Amino acid sequence: MPWRESEAELGRARAEQPALVDSPHGRLFGIFTPPAPESPAAGLCVVFLTRPRSHRNRMWVEGARRLACKGFACFRFDYHGTGDSGGDAAKLDPNQPYRADILAVLRHLRARLGQERFILCGACFDARTALTAFPAEGGAIAGLVFMVAPAMELDVMDQANADHKDWRHLVKALGKAENWRALARADRWRYMAAVAGRVARRGVPGWKGGDLPVSAGFLEDFGALVRSGARALFLYGDADDVYRSFEPVKDRLMASLDPAARRRIDVEVWPGPMHGFIEIRRQREAFARVMDWIEALHPRAAEGRPKREKAWTSS
Repeated sequence: MPWRESEAELGRARAEQPALVDSPHGRLFGIFTPPAPESPAAGLCVVFLTRPRSHRNRMWVEGARRLACKGFACFRFDYHGTGDSGGDAAKLDPNQPYRADILAVLRHLRARLGQERFILCGACFDARTALTAFPAEGGAIAGLVFMVAPAMELDVMDQANADHKDWRHLVKALGKAENWRALARADRWRYMAAVAGRVARRGVPGWKGGDLPVSAGFLEDFGALVRSGARALFLYGDADDVYRSFEPVKDRLMASLDPAARRRIDVEVWPGPMHGFIEIRRQREAFARVMDWIEALHPRAAEGRPKREKAWTSS
């Protein structure tokens, strides 16, 4: 169903404040949603990262006003080069996240709006950008929602995805006119080469492939997350290509953590896709889960809250 704001949420909408944040790559525009004064204060500011700041179907607008009614402060903003922010636009690569933007936002919220503790929330590029804040600001971050983001360099992920394809898939793909038109782009040539190479090598007796490396940037930032003591939710769909890039993290890296650190990190893998843009029902399910998870970080979160029926597996 479409979101219909409650009277309390409309009150938070009327209380919202625009903000201009100085960043090395251009001045950023954001919206600060103050917590409802009648609600128990969470002492936490939720920062939503996305492009544009409303997120798809205005989900982060809804999320900010809902959480503000629960006592959380919230902030959503446009990266440099997007929306109402200054700076130059560029192609986004999750392995080259906008660390300077998120650090500028956190420092602005602290210096200008009195916020000291944060929860960061994003998907794909936005999740990787949120994670980059931990080396510099980990002590101020209480929680992270990290959704459907690649943990590998993109060319390595292309090779990983190629492992799941065979000659029939390749022949079928080459029969589609849109795939031939896409080969005008250099990145598609690299992907097709990765697919063909992987399929051919699987035909060589004894070839088993190698371990899939995780990007150095992800490892550095994930280590800072672990050291920070923050809680984290990693959310994926098992049908998403990016999930295969995360499997080495889930199955190997997280298994090596000490028990106390591992208990702070929730990993949920839902059946089917999570990364799509058109599946509204799945978007709403994921949104509801993220809101519940964040609300549970409120220091006065009610014990014994009713649990939703699980649509995922966790580890």
